[in-house]
Amino acid sequence: MGRRLPRLLLLAGTAVLASFLASHALPGDPISLMVDGRTADPDLIRRMREDAGLDQPLTVQFLSYALDLLRGDLGQSLRYGGVPVTALLGDALPVTLGLLAGAAALALPFGLTLGLAAADLRRAWPGTALTIGSVLALSVPPLALATWLMLAGSGTAPWAVAALALPAAAMIARLTRTQVMEVLGRDFIRTAQAKGLGRVAVLLRHALPNALVPLAAAVGSVAGTVLTTTAAVETVFALPGIGRLTVQAVLARDHTVAGAAVLVFVLLQVAISLTAELLIGLADPRLRDDGVHGAGAHGDGEPP
Repeated sequence: MGRRLPRLLLLAGTAVLASFLASHALPGDPISLMVDGRTADPDLIRRMREDAGLDQPLTVQFLSYALDLLRGDLGQSLRYGGVPVTALLGDALPVTLGLLAGAAALALPFGLTLGLAAADLRRAWPGTALTIGSVLALSVPPLALATWLMLAGSGTAPWAVAALALPAAAMIARLTRTQVMEVLGRDFIRTAQAKGLGRVAVLLRHALPNALVPLAAAVGSVAGTVLTTTAAVETVFALPGIGRLTVQAVLARDHTVAGAAVLVFVLLQVAISLTAELLIGLADPRLRDDGVHGAGAHGDGEPP
């Protein structure tokens, strides 16, 4: 954990800066949008900007934003008339976490199974079909996929989970296929096969465990894909989660809510990546504290 602390601090600082810059990159003036700047009193707009701190230089605004975060204060929503951002996030976060949990429960076993099958049948047409299918699943834009599944399922929540799980399962399947095919070419796999071990046993007992380490390193990219898709899925299915809240905040130029939502998404991805690392470390103590990396974690000549 000691080796990870500097990286954690760097990631936390980067997340704070990214959320601030993303929120202030939105075009338009949120105060003018709130009061209809075409007809409102200019003095009223000026006072509201001063109260919100939007008249200060960007560096001063960032320092104020960072200090407020340290105190647990995410500010107030400009769109919802001063409602605390923490209250909005508190209502939306359980919805998003429920969707992510359902998607993970569906995508992980489905993606691993398809990836193993594609690696084992790589020289046969079923393996080629599985590979092409995963590519096609990743090629469909998230908004289009969510819309099709919403129409097919009449807008029910399980179909929203499927819209999140499908691209994640496709990514996991492709990564699993690549890593398992690399492991299947090693000497200890040929030794196991020469001893009469069956294909399924070779895959599950030797190939998959040795492929899990590089797969865990790619969890961040899979999590990024799922979290990016969340906004489209929640918007199409009208689910009151963080993704939909982010879209609404961007459209309303609500800087405080948009920045906080981006921060939540970044921290979620960091948490998912760190959890994957910790689980792999618990599964194989040799990998703790980044002591061993990559496909050679278990050695080149023998199974784990």
